[in-house]
Amino acid sequence: MLGREPTVRTKLGTVALFFGAFLVALAALSRFYAYERLAVVPYNSTATTISETKPGADAEYLDIKQLEVVTGPLKSTRVTTGDVKRSKAVSNQLGRDVAIWDTYSCTDKPDFDCGADQTPLSGTIDLVAFDRTSGLAVEWEGSTSVSGGETTKPEGFEGQYFKFPFDTQKQSYEFWDGTINRATTAEFVGEGEVDGLAVYKFRQTIEPTKSGTIDVPGDLVGENANTVTADRMYANVRSFSVEPTTGVILIGGEQQDSYLAVDGERKLTTTKVTLGYTDETTQNLVDDYQSKAFLLGLVKSTIPLVGLVLGVLLIGLGLLSRRGRPPRRSDRHHEQTPVGAGAA
Repeated sequence: MLGREPTVRTKLGTVALFFGAFLVALAALSRFYAYERLAVVPYNSTATTISETKPGADAEYLDIKQLEVVTGPLKSTRVTTGDVKRSKAVSNQLGRDVAIWDTYSCTDKPDFDCGADQTPLSGTIDLVAFDRTSGLAVEWEGSTSVSGGETTKPEGFEGQYFKFPFDTQKQSYEFWDGTINRATTAEFVGEGEVDGLAVYKFRQTIEPTKSGTIDVPGDLVGENANTVTADRMYANVRSFSVEPTTGVILIGGEQQDSYLAVDGERKLTTTKVTLGYTDETTQNLVDDYQSKAFLLGLVKSTIPLVGLVLGVLLIGLGLLSRRGRPPRRSDRHHEQTPVGAGAA
């Protein structure tokens, strides 16, 4: 005896089952496969950020040539370049996915050419290995720092160096400071918006800290001796406005106060300045990362959520549809009546 032909309802139920299963699988792949591969920094990143003093807010700094404190505007340029070949080699060596970026920071007068073969007021070159997802600096024997023409191998960069992690949270993070050569806490202080993008705000406060000593002429610090060993003191307050999906800093600024002290007494300002990203720098960052943040948001949250909800609904509808409907009473009566039962 042949079985019943599948009804249209049953066929649609089968289609719903398969499509629902596909959406659930797509949701899982999007969240646990695609996102993990998209939420990484590129090996070959090249970026330039510029910070400067605001008009009318001139810096105070020690002019080494004149050996006196002068005032005037300052500009800080930071150029970052990724090393693709070395990044892949070190990733294999360390057994984890890291990027190697070289960063040159140069601070001087606005008309100073950081690309020229001249010595800036302040200049540092760091070669840093860091995790491509968390942004945390990674211990690597090749890490170097060049400042004042001297190359050193720091004990180890630590904390966040270039950026905050993908999927930044409303919590404190440790952020690297190159003057005191260690990471200190950047506290979450609130939310905001930059050109339509939601941001998390962080503040890193470094209280006056001794960063080293230096021998200077006595009259430079108001002492009678020909030469005096002074303490290099450093304080800073950094602010970060971070796009949380990518962890990129859209607005950065700092209020640095460096000075020389003798026997605990402040004697001479070496740098006192408030610097902030230029509007052009922020706009370039927004233009670069707005679409990336949107894509990561889709892959991490929207597609998994929508796919899971619709998939489960379709699977449920498919199962209900495939159950079919029970035969009608007239059908059951007809099936149970023997052939010829109505004959006299």
